[in-house]
Amino acid sequence: MKRIALLVTTLLLVACQKDQKGYTITADASGFENGTAVYVNAISQSNRPIIIDSTVIQEGKFQITLPAPESNDFNYLTFKNLQGNVLFLAENNPIEMTIFKDSMRSSIIKGGAENQLFFTYLNALKKYNKEKTELDTQLHIASKLGETEKTSTIAAQKQELIEQEKQFRKDLVNKNVNSLVSVMAITDLLKLKALSAEEARQKFTTINDTIKSSRLGKNLNLIINNTMTASMQKKTDIGYEAQDFSAPTPDGKLLSLKESMGKITIIDFWASWCRPCRMENPNVVKLYKKYHDKGLNIIGVSLDKKQQAWTKAIVDDKLDWYHVSNLQFWQEPIAKAYGVRSIPATFILDEKGNIIAKNLRGPALENKISELLEEKSL
Repeated sequence: MKRIALLVTTLLLVACQKDQKGYTITADASGFENGTAVYVNAISQSNRPIIIDSTVIQEGKFQITLPAPESNDFNYLTFKNLQGNVLFLAENNPIEMTIFKDSMRSSIIKGGAENQLFFTYLNALKKYNKEKTELDTQLHIASKLGETEKTSTIAAQKQELIEQEKQFRKDLVNKNVNSLVSVMAITDLLKLKALSAEEARQKFTTINDTIKSSRLGKNLNLIINNTMTASMQKKTDIGYEAQDFSAPTPDGKLLSLKESMGKITIIDFWASWCRPCRMENPNVVKLYKKYHDKGLNIIGVSLDKKQQAWTKAIVDDKLDWYHVSNLQFWQEPIAKAYGVRSIPATFILDEKGNIIAKNLRGPALENKISELLEEKSL
């Protein structure tokens, strides 16, 4: 009976050990004074530093056991009355550190796969930066001495090094998709404009949900969205060529913007359910009747959801111009491509398809169309 009880107790202990998650930091801190306080700091979702635990250095060493991290992120050590910190990735693997009091950034950290990858990444970037600095020095000297050929050679070497660095980051991302370090690398590539926002978004979609929901994952997603929005807004700024599009007409045929162009073209974003749009429609009808024969064309892009409501509004309001819609409400792809967030919204194009004005209504719209078409008739 005693043997059975002992066996059950042993199995319970083993089970508890298997369920226990967390990690231990063991550090050599031989340059520090006895009793120096060590603080383990995390970064909250709101980007605020928080102390999650502490210990003291005894005889040049310390050890601290920490609970499993709630999410993938960086932690860092700080020391009482000392400048500097030691950065590491919180993960459920033992971490060994050799900490240098006078050069904390040079401290040696050995841990699990994430920490190994992070410090591989960090050390590679340090190497690239060192080589670029050396080339900058050589470039400066050659330029001062008027050595044109040498200057060109060094400049080409530096550019090649920059491309190698970008490729290193891309390779790291491709080989380590579900890693917080990949999120860092994608963020860096996006800021360096070595990846477009769309390319970054595609890579981000392949990352697992745990990494996506981390602080750095959320930050990268925000940067991607902001970059895409800024890029979209820029493409629809005055002076840019309007993006072509195709969508179904009320009778189900595909119609493109290019097929709808006149000397002057208005892209009119509206919907049957939009009261301001319906109130503006009589002004647009009057404008179209007055200037259509002089070269004005209009293509209405509806944000409707129902075919019947859309076609009824076209008939009721006597909108006798081109119409298209994917009937996807605010998910209308044309509206999204043009950065439309409220309606009515208008874009005025010249005969080459360049945006020359936008978001004009009432008298302002009529004055602009009159001005443009009167100029063309002179």
